[in-house]
Amino acid sequence: MSFPLPPSRPILRRAIPGGVLALCLALAGLPRATHAAPAYPAPIMGSETTAHAWGIDTRFARTTPCRVEITLNQTIFLAHMPEMIRAGIFNAQVTPALQQQAPHYLMNTLQTDVTPGFVHTLFTQRNAPASCHFAWSYTAPDGATHPMLGFDMTRQAHDRIDWTRLRFGDMLPMAGNLTVDREFDVLVNQETVDVSIALSRSQDQTDLPPPTGPNTP
Repeated sequence: MSFPLPPSRPILRRAIPGGVLALCLALAGLPRATHAAPAYPAPIMGSETTAHAWGIDTRFARTTPCRVEITLNQTIFLAHMPEMIRAGIFNAQVTPALQQQAPHYLMNTLQTDVTPGFVHTLFTQRNAPASCHFAWSYTAPDGATHPMLGFDMTRQAHDRIDWTRLRFGDMLPMAGNLTVDREFDVLVNQETVDVSIALSRSQDQTDLPPPTGPNTP
């Protein structure tokens, strides 16, 4: 089975000055300084944060070993797309039409973007566990919850990552036991094709606005 890879098209996502981790921690309302980290098990996302406002909720499940469950509300996520475009997660080519056409593709992009911040926050807590399972799901507009993906991360693997130079999509290869829901996988892959087609069409000269500049009549 294939699994949704981090989107690599820069036209969908602008570069983030200061790195991916800085954005992840900023969205979650978390400090970057590890010396300020609280003792485990502290929340890995504040209750009043940008990520929460955009539809993300996190919680520790009552299981052993450690398990973090992350849920993304699709309706809230799409409603706040203009803010995410302004923040640089997506660029202006993610039009309202494209948002409706490829919500799973876009949700997968967001989870790839913010997951490293959650992982880093957990494993820099004092007395953090040796390993933890992270499970993503999303709530569809009809209220039904669907799985997205899950993976294990160890503190040892976390410590091997150069977090100061982390790039989009760098963390996933360090994860263990990666499992992607088959239905979500199919939807993301199909929407990836749809996005590619839509964006290639948008590059046609007939679809572009007329040039503007000092010599334009």
